[in-house]
Amino acid sequence: MRTTDLHNHTKFSYDGTNTCEEIIENGIKKGISVIGISDHQFSINNLDQYIEKVNECKEKYKDKITVKCGLEIGLRPKPSDLVSFNRKGLDYCLFESLDSNRDYTMDLYEFLEWTRLFNMPKGLAHTDIFRLSEKYHTDILKLMKEYNLFWEINTSGNYTYYYDFITNFSKQQIIKKSGISISIGSDTHYVNDLKTEKLRSAHNLVSSLGNPIIFL
Repeated sequence: MRTTDLHNHTKFSYDGTNTCEEIIENGIKKGISVIGISDHQFSINNLDQYIEKVNECKEKYKDKITVKCGLEIGLRPKPSDLVSFNRKGLDYCLFESLDSNRDYTMDLYEFLEWTRLFNMPKGLAHTDIFRLSEKYHTDILKLMKEYNLFWEINTSGNYTYYYDFITNFSKQQIIKKSGISISIGSDTHYVNDLKTEKLRSAHNLVSSLGNPIIFL
């Protein structure tokens, strides 16, 4: 089975430790098939320079691994410029923490309309979609299908929704029935954070449910 990891941070992020090359070469060493660089939009000084760098790495490593250029966009608070991140050269976007209870988190319905501007695959990261449904008293899975949003299974261990989902058969069956697409990411900030056994376990679970896995 191919293994994908679409959530990795480099020195372009305020909390990243390694270069793009170091993250990618570690992925090659660990047997990753598809690796995505997804640095924080709010800590990238020059987005075009970032995209150019990641796309240079695509070419450099194309015979060893598939590299994808992503961007993690924070919603706490919502970005001041709602159109500036829809750039040519980005393969996908991850929107983080839409389920947050902070007063200044972006509103769900404003977010959904905003995503229409993005002509690329886009998904929810660091988000407990079951809690999000409860927060807005709505069927978030139906909305995700309507707006073509995928859901990230984040294996970093820093988010309780991950453990809840992988151990909760009822929630797994709800996701299976919904048919939503799923991405898998390690949320690596330092090369030693990458735990391939967790990635592969998540792939096995999603495959067993029959949900599409995002490989881009």
